[in-house]
Amino acid sequence: MRYSDIRRYLKPYSIVANRTTTVNHAFAAAIAPCDPYDEQKVRDAVRHLGQDPNGDLVCVYCGAKAETWDHVHATVQDKKFSGFGHRLGNLLPCCKPCNSRKGNKVWSSYLDSLDLDAVELTRRKGLIEAYLAQYRLLDAIPEQFHEYQQLQDLRQQVLKIFAQADTLAEQLRRKASTA
Repeated sequence: MRYSDIRRYLKPYSIVANRTTTVNHAFAAAIAPCDPYDEQKVRDAVRHLGQDPNGDLVCVYCGAKAETWDHVHATVQDKKFSGFGHRLGNLLPCCKPCNSRKGNKVWSSYLDSLDLDAVELTRRKGLIEAYLAQYRLLDAIPEQFHEYQQLQDLRQQVLKIFAQADTLAEQLRRKASTA
């Protein structure tokens, strides 16, 4: 850490700016379809990735110990549900650093950015491509339903309330600093 890193702490916190992504994700994740847990299907999927379902899983990207599951395709795109849910074909075992660094990047681009030799890169890409072809499902975005628009309106209201709270917080900071 450098002394100048303190800069990010020496500024007012914004409710709406710091929570927009969280709110968008919460609303998208709430309508994203999810597969029921089926142990045999999960075990088969892990085998399709060339891993042993009875052992510790490894990150499909870098090979480190897996600690989480990466959504291959983000559940949020353009602030709304992307059409990819919490489905077996949209989840890959992943280490936390890769999950964080990959973010919303295309999985193959992220894999290309890693320091892997050509043979290993080709092997990993092949496993993931075969897995996605076997399991991936794109879900319909329910935009045609009246309830979907109501949900989007509520999301906007939440963000508007956050913006109003930011305005009040700024007023309070100013008053407190002059009191």
